[in-house]
Amino acid sequence: MNQVGSLNKISKAFSKFEQENERRPSPEELADELEIPVDKISDTLKVSGRHISVDAPFVEGEDNSLLDVLVNDDSPMADRSLVNESLAREIDRALSTLTDREKEIIQMFFGIGQQEMTLEEIGDKFGLTRERVRQIKEKAIRRLRQGNRSNLLKSYLG
Repeated sequence: MNQVGSLNKISKAFSKFEQENERRPSPEELADELEIPVDKISDTLKVSGRHISVDAPFVEGEDNSLLDVLVNDDSPMADRSLVNESLAREIDRALSTLTDREKEIIQMFFGIGQQEMTLEEIGDKFGLTRERVRQIKEKAIRRLRQGNRSNLLKSYLG
């Protein structure tokens, strides 16, 4: 019998025994029920990964558990920082399609690489009215949506 077939057969017997006796069967009890050698039952149960305790020692004889390995507050969040770095590069590439003024207004308004600013604050900096800054911002956003980078940026947003 192949390993998958054995696993299915053992799984069914395990579940049946568990329901009838309200406890988990030992490998010996499964071996008797299925007429399969105990070592094959034990090996198949180990491989199946069906029963894993996150509180059990990760390595036999040591104090740390699987939970300690999975949740480690000291380890850096490498995936998140890589995604953020990649997103920052894509934002820079997308913004490079805008004029310098449009790019600056978008960066100021959304706080990209700096503190967010209101339309009025941006207008004061450029000597423009709040309404003119809003128009430039909206035009820049439309241009960003039309570009081919738009879909790539959307992929970061889920």
